Amino acid sequence: MMKFERKEIGTIFSKLRAAVPEVRSSGNEGILLSGSDAIATNLELSVKAGLSESIDTEVVVPPRGVEFIGSTVAPTIEINIEDKLLHIKSGPARAKLSTIPASDYPEMPGPGNDAKHCIVKAQDLSWAISKVLYAASKDDRKPAHKGLCISRQGEDIMEICALDGYRLAVSRVPCQADGDFRFVLPAATAKAIDTLELEGNVEIVRDRLRAVIHDEKFIVTTRLIAEPFLEYTKIISGEYKGISCQVDRRELLGVLNRMKLAKSTDSKEKSILMMDFEPDGYGRASMRSTVAQMTEPFTLEGDVPDPLCMGFNVDYLCETLKSMESDKVHIQLNGEISPAKFTEVGREEAYKAIVLPVKIRRGA
Repeated sequence: MMKFERKEIGTIFSKLRAAVPEVRSSGNEGILLSGSDAIATNLELSVKAGLSESIDTEVVVPPRGVEFIGSTVAPTIEINIEDKLLHIKSGPARAKLSTIPASDYPEMPGPGNDAKHCIVKAQDLSWAISKVLYAASKDDRKPAHKGLCISRQGEDIMEICALDGYRLAVSRVPCQADGDFRFVLPAATAKAIDTLELEGNVEIVRDRLRAVIHDEKFIVTTRLIAEPFLEYTKIISGEYKGISCQVDRRELLGVLNRMKLAKSTDSKEKSILMMDFEPDGYGRASMRSTVAQMTEPFTLEGDVPDPLCMGFNVDYLCETLKSMESDKVHIQLNGEISPAKFTEVGREEAYKAIVLPVKIRRGA
């Protein structure tokens, strides 16, 4: 019989949960407890964490067992295996589950001997991922854009890009590497890394197909996306000769959230956010539908040579502003159908975002 403190094993299981197959999926692969390790894999992603004490018996806790342990409240968890059935006890709660032999638990291979190395601070990696993850595509027709493009080109800077055809976000942090690189990390892996809250230095070892990302507590093994990622550099570095202004991020977010009240519940009705930029430091947001009409001004600072009216998806604009931390946001615009660039004032090189406008019909 194995006995664990619920606080420890519950915390470990919650960290490894991203690599555990769904309860209703086929198969019983869950979390393998072996020696001093807890390992979870869904064959796309594997996460390994250390236990405070080594155990004598290998056992696989299936997805239902992982959910059961995560929901218990008693201070200790007892796990035993009898007649190929897993028995879990937590206070008065009991679970008896089918499982697979530990010897049948799948092992996910790592990169090959030609792998390259990169080291980045954990807090930098987590920050860079969190800044861009919202822009990753969910469209199965473009597999590469369901991941984050991670690259180094010519200097010790790691650049992470996410895009979905409507938005693009790029973050940049220092790194140490044995040369230039470019690979696409699945968004699910990026989310798992963010959840793990890695510490200290993180080493990334990767070849063309797989990568291992680890600190002193966790080892993440993942497949990489082999499909080519869009060449986005020209888009993000494009020259802007039109409007260059600053807005108060919190003020504008408040305005946009009120604009959302005009959205119709009818999915067939497309409500467009209209943004007016005026030379006298005046901005106005407006939105209307068959159920409501909203209009509200917002403050502009900077160079607005000519009036400009643009249409946007209000949710995309809100997500972009929420991804930023500075009180002031720099907005650059070339015209009503050109991409709008957003940067944080004082941190323009660390994070950049692009939002594509929506074409508007004059007189509509």
